[in-house]
Amino acid sequence: YRIKGFQRLSKGADDQKTDMLAMKQHLAQGSPVVIGMMVGGTFMQDMEGQEGWFPTQTDYRMPGFGGHAMCVVGYDDYVFGDVGGFLIMNSWGPEWGKNGMAWVSYPDFDFFAREAYAVYPQGEGVDVKPRVFDLQLGFRLNDGGGNIALEAVGDGVFRTVSPIAKGSTFKIEVTNNTECYTYVFGEETDGSSYVLFPYTPKHSPYCGITGTRLFPRDHSLQADEVGTTDVMAVLVTNQPFDYVQVNEALNASAATGLAAKIQDALGGELNTAVQWSGGRTIGAKCQAERNALAVVLELEKR
Repeated sequence: YRIKGFQRLSKGADDQKTDMLAMKQHLAQGSPVVIGMMVGGTFMQDMEGQEGWFPTQTDYRMPGFGGHAMCVVGYDDYVFGDVGGFLIMNSWGPEWGKNGMAWVSYPDFDFFAREAYAVYPQGEGVDVKPRVFDLQLGFRLNDGGGNIALEAVGDGVFRTVSPIAKGSTFKIEVTNNTECYTYVFGEETDGSSYVLFPYTPKHSPYCGITGTRLFPRDHSLQADEVGTTDVMAVLVTNQPFDYVQVNEALNASAATGLAAKIQDALGGELNTAVQWSGGRTIGAKCQAERNALAVVLELEKR
């Protein structure tokens, strides 16, 4: 089965440190986690028949080590007494470890692991496009101020009720009640557009059946000192879109404004009979007669 998407389980955008708490949460739901880990030394032939890996001082210097993909299939907070660990499934046959698996303590995993990814969907993948769109969107302030109130100013266009202070940091909040793919585009002061999310190939636009997500996860957006309005668009689809190609189409459009450019570039893909609701978050619901819906968010600042 081909996966629909994935989620990078890391503590930062560029920091190669895995988020072990997030890993445990996915494992507790029965979802294995794909990892990339530096291996070599005693992790190799010396692991035959061993239930756990206990790195030597030489291993910690990682001479001749290289990256290797494996799966984490379980965890036990007390497997080493006072220290917990992850159960790793390797691909080197049953001779490695115990039937191809071995325990690695949390501290050692933190030291040697570089990447971790949750894979969607869990279990058998069924390639059926959702028949409805059902989601809420908004701006979430980082200072604990909650969501910024929005009001409709056009079809699928929402603006802040009151300007926020320049320099304020925030994220875009998306809550989906059916599985979807989410893309975020921004508009420069010269009218050109750029991709805000996915911000690297390591990030997937796929959103599982339900959940609330903040974009960007690893960073924050900021109301800068330039101009009086920041404009962003959230594109939600029921199948993967080539977001680079979408952005190229937006930039090639002769229309004025991000909302008009989206209509120009994606008009044939956009649902028209959308039920909108405003407030602290925007509600959007419709039958998936077409493959996408788009929301333009205008953030006034002063």
